[in-house]
Amino acid sequence: MTPDHAALRADIDSLTFKLGSKRGKWGLEALEFPIAYFTIAAPKREQGPKRFLLRVDCRSYPALAPTSQLWDGRTDTALSVDQRPMGRTGVLVAFTPWNACLYHPIDRIARDHWPNQFEELTWKSGSTIVTLLEIVHGLINNPDYLVSTAPDAAAALRRTLVA
Repeated sequence: MTPDHAALRADIDSLTFKLGSKRGKWGLEALEFPIAYFTIAAPKREQGPKRFLLRVDCRSYPALAPTSQLWDGRTDTALSVDQRPMGRTGVLVAFTPWNACLYHPIDRIARDHWPNQFEELTWKSGSTIVTLLEIVHGLINNPDYLVSTAPDAAAALRRTLVA
C-alpha cells in the first residue's frame, strides 16, 4: 500500500469519518485507490434523491487536495447536468460542469480559479477527507438546493469495487 493510500485509509478509519457516517451524513461506497466513491446525504425534497454519489480522486493524498465531482453510479460517468442539485437559478454553482471537478476552492483543479482568495475554504496541511465531505455535505444541504431529477439508483455503483 502506497503512503497516500495508507493516509486515506487511516482517515476513512478515523473516528471523525465514522461519526459523520453514523450520523448519516456520508458513507464510503467503494475505494479503488486513488479513486474513492462516497455517498453524501441529501435533504428531503419533493423531487430529489436521498443521497448523491461523489467520485473523489485522492492521488497524492493528503499532500495535494483531492478533486471530485458528482457521479452517476449507473453509467460510471459524471452525473448529468440536468440531474445535479438545482436552486432557483439553475444548477448550484459548486456542481456546474466546469472542468470535471467540484467548482469550489477546496478542489485541487478548481483552486487556481481563485488565486489569493477564499483561503479559509482551501485544502491545507491537516485537512482530511472529512474536510472535503463536510464541505460537500454542506453544499448539498444548503437551503439553496431545491430540486434534483437524479434517481436514487444514481448513488449506487453498478460495478463491484473493493471498499
